[in-house]
Amino acid sequence: MPKARVAIVHPGMGLGGSESPVLWTIQALKNDYDVTLITTGKIDLGGLNSYYGTRLAPEDFSIQYAPLPMGLRSTAKFAGLKSSFFQRYVRRKAGDFDVVISGYGPMDFGERGIQMIADFAFVEEWRFSLHPGVRSWKQWWYGRSPVRRVYLNLCAMVFSGSPGSMERNLTLANSNWAAKLLQEKFGIKSVTLYPPVEKNFPSVDFAERDNGFVCLGRISAEKRVDASIEILSRVRQRGHDIHLHILGGVDDSPYGALVKSLADQNRDWVFLEGWAIGDRKKQLLVGHRYGIHGRENEPFGIAVGEMVNAGCIVFVPNGGGQVEIVDHPALVFRDDADAVEKIDSVLKSSAEQEKLRNHLRQSTNRFAPDNFQAQIHQVVKEFLSEKNAA
Repeated sequence: MPKARVAIVHPGMGLGGSESPVLWTIQALKNDYDVTLITTGKIDLGGLNSYYGTRLAPEDFSIQYAPLPMGLRSTAKFAGLKSSFFQRYVRRKAGDFDVVISGYGPMDFGERGIQMIADFAFVEEWRFSLHPGVRSWKQWWYGRSPVRRVYLNLCAMVFSGSPGSMERNLTLANSNWAAKLLQEKFGIKSVTLYPPVEKNFPSVDFAERDNGFVCLGRISAEKRVDASIEILSRVRQRGHDIHLHILGGVDDSPYGALVKSLADQNRDWVFLEGWAIGDRKKQLLVGHRYGIHGRENEPFGIAVGEMVNAGCIVFVPNGGGQVEIVDHPALVFRDDADAVEKIDSVLKSSAEQEKLRNHLRQSTNRFAPDNFQAQIHQVVKEFLSEKNAA
């Protein structure tokens, strides 16, 4: 009997948070289903395995590359327009599969499918209300201008989902926080499926780690890396000899230039490591006692989970699924001033550090890749059973 055909789709497989569930879904399904990944751009499978901890081989799944117009293939810009062409292609191909899974956000497959909600970039006003820094750094593009309206209209001309398509799908939210927003905004009931977080980190005693911080993830305005530098600068002013390693690529955007400038101004304690993957990333994480995350309203926060799993005590803003990861008031700050107070308090107390480390150790199993694989496998099995019974 032939295996059921499953497509998992993602607009571009880079090194972000949404790629992890895609790869681990393939890992979970490859033995029992005929799996195809639909995406754009080339895939560095070895690099992705190294970054996310998967063990995928080229023969485990097929790849279909969605075509893009010539001018869009070689640029990192115009994500919305590329997404429209990508969604149009997926809609055309959806009928070739028994189930189609969107690994990034809502999608109109022309029939019922499964959609994972990685973030809320698909809701225009939320892009700015949840992350106001995006508009402040790219006012010329993200402002409420005629140019922006023309661009969005062009995207809709290429592809605009049919009414009710989002509500028709089975929706998987990556945190309870995201599930609540989906219910409030769209009236959509979703299932919370926490993304898989790498757990295979070397064991290093807390006492043997550097008395410093790591900040992990893509460097962009909504990640507020500049705020993390400022927070820790104020902590240093209170007498704590700490440093910061920033693990993420810095581009040539104005925000990237700001982060580079701040690192240069504080070169004695701020270190830009670039994209750290594999063993190098793991060694940097387990070599430090603390982590910090600047993005407010992060729907989940794979980077936060990785820092926690590496044994770091991680501080996060109050908002988003990241709060569910650390799940402790001493590690959640309401603003930058509160962050300074809470970090200062923890750094002063070895007893508090031990208590927080024990707490974080006990909470990490919820995000284990094995748990994610078992849950997504069950979701797909039940989805196909219901579809075949209809």
